[in-house]
Amino acid sequence: MTDAELGPAWEPSRAHMMIYSQGPQITILVDPDFEDIWRREPYHAQLQKWASEAARTGGYVIVFWQDEVFKI
Repeated sequence: MTDAELGPAWEPSRAHMMIYSQGPQITILVDPDFEDIWRREPYHAQLQKWASEAARTGGYVIVFWQDEVFKI
């Protein structure tokens, strides 16, 4: 996902996440070695914002870590 407003903290090598969108869904793939990175700042607040914005049009944010799936 490319967003000019996201800073260097969101680079996959630093964030330990890959993010992409498919239709109404934003998918977050979390590095298996960083289980809760998506719950930390600055990531969690941004994911919450995306989820809130997506919900207005029936979309959602979903996080995958290993075999676990979380809907924000």
